[in-house]
Amino acid sequence: MSTGRQDTRFIGAQGAALTVSSWGEPGGGVPVLLLHGLSQQRLFWGPVISRLRSTPIASLDQRGHGESDTPIDADYSLSVCALDVVACLDALAWPSAVVVGHSWGGSVALRAAAAHPERVAAAALIDGGLWTPASMGPRDEVRARLTPPPLGIPADRLWSMIRSGELGTHWSDETQAALEPTFIADADGLLRTRIGLDRHMAVLDGLFDADPAADIAACSAAGTALWAVVCDPRQSDADADDPWNDLKARAVRDAAGHPNMLVHRWPGAIHDVPLQWPALVAGFIDTVAASAVAPSTTMGGGA
Repeated sequence: MSTGRQDTRFIGAQGAALTVSSWGEPGGGVPVLLLHGLSQQRLFWGPVISRLRSTPIASLDQRGHGESDTPIDADYSLSVCALDVVACLDALAWPSAVVVGHSWGGSVALRAAAAHPERVAAAALIDGGLWTPASMGPRDEVRARLTPPPLGIPADRLWSMIRSGELGTHWSDETQAALEPTFIADADGLLRTRIGLDRHMAVLDGLFDADPAADIAACSAAGTALWAVVCDPRQSDADADDPWNDLKARAVRDAAGHPNMLVHRWPGAIHDVPLQWPALVAGFIDTVAASAVAPSTTMGGGA
């Protein structure tokens, strides 16, 4: 992927001020728009972007994230976030694009494809989009379990915590550079997420209201190709009892039978697979973009 990043500020849905970075010149192929997950920001995709062959590429700071300026009491529903995607394509002067989403971004990509099929050539969902936390139990209980812990910790401690987690063996300067813009220092020099707890929970509430089955059906009716990656980091049979794994397994079964969808299961992949295996994710995105140029007549079913 060539260098030459260009940052663009534009107005999204309901007056939200958003930021998108783009690389490459128009005309190089089907454009690709990258959507990060909850609490992340557009430079999270850096390790993947540096390995992509597709051009042009853009990565959006979604509402409330990164350098985008959205009030805490704004609408963070998936339908409004999908309108931000359309506004972003307009700002880039892209008639349509392959829209790629990670985690929560996958839900936004799926909604954009369902609601605005004329603007989405194909959607790629990376460990997200096919399920919602609403399937895990009563909303209040699940919401409490998914509330992130408060940060406000020294930088050295934060990076030590992250490096000792699942990304530990895949850690590099490139990984840290992708994550650093996620955080901001407070007056005492302690790090917290840019999005903050209130916005985080507002975005999560919007995700509870998602209806993947309806969105997949709408994409099927429109003939929009859907590609999905489901990460499966289980190391033992004991991991099979994890409720998230059960949720994913049901989602894969439900996806089977849709002729416009192809689901890949990646054993050993962690949720943040764009940082774990950026070359593999880049190859997946390049494949989706290439297929959007010359789509096949059928996509197949589940994994």
